[in-house]
Amino acid sequence: MKLLNDRQRPMSKSAALEDARSANGRAPYSRTTNWRSTNAESSAFRVTNPTLRKAQLFYGLFGMAVGALIFGSIFLAIPLGALGAIFPIYRSQKRAERRQRELARIWPELLDHMISGLRSGLSIAETISSLSKRGPEISRSIFQQCQADMVAGTDVQQILNFIKEEFNDPIADQVCEVLDFARGTGSRDTAVTLRTLGDFIRTDIAVRGEIHAKLGWVRNSAVIAAAAPWILLAILASQPTTIIAYKTSTGIVILSGGVLMSLLAYVWMAKVGKVHTTPRIFAAAGRA
Repeated sequence: MKLLNDRQRPMSKSAALEDARSANGRAPYSRTTNWRSTNAESSAFRVTNPTLRKAQLFYGLFGMAVGALIFGSIFLAIPLGALGAIFPIYRSQKRAERRQRELARIWPELLDHMISGLRSGLSIAETISSLSKRGPEISRSIFQQCQADMVAGTDVQQILNFIKEEFNDPIADQVCEVLDFARGTGSRDTAVTLRTLGDFIRTDIAVRGEIHAKLGWVRNSAVIAAAAPWILLAILASQPTTIIAYKTSTGIVILSGGVLMSLLAYVWMAKVGKVHTTPRIFAAAGRA
């Protein structure tokens, strides 16, 4: 009797996930899953925290070594070490922003491939799978993962959620919501809707490109303003009197204040020159 009750008892959500993980070798997609944390280790484009920390340690020690070689003092080398430790963060952020812009720019081309596939009679799942070979090179790895998950039996709705989080962009959210709605209702006007959405996306990308170009001088000015005093200090370090002056307690305080002011000025200028992104309204719907 007890065995019968155990068999009739509904399986809990955690137990179901464990069974699916043991069957497929990994956890299945779930609408309540935090996609960013789940796929952080599998994505080849994200920099993991240990890697970033190692890079900070390397550049920090390298900056201190260069500072000690130039100034002949470990105290004067600390600011260069601090700037060196910040450099990997700056480079990582720039790479992430550049990749984000590249992924946003390819959506008109992706929509053209989707429209072509839907009009040729392919289903939404087949259209998404075809992007692993026909789509732009930068997004093929994402859609190859989608194709592999479809072969493994993952639901299309979960695939769309995966695409949302991998692109991490409001444009991807809008496209996935249109595809999800068409999949649930069987709409015949999906290609027409995607064509209209593609026209709006092209206009939005063009406007944002102009804004980025106009505000680029602000970000470049922030970099120059933050680096110029330290370049001047490196030039003045060729004079022994400069090194002696900065080796004093007053010189160390002035140097530390200069580091702090440079960081504050750069952060402020970068914030002024930042282009605000469109809020991801449909992202929460993908996790509901």
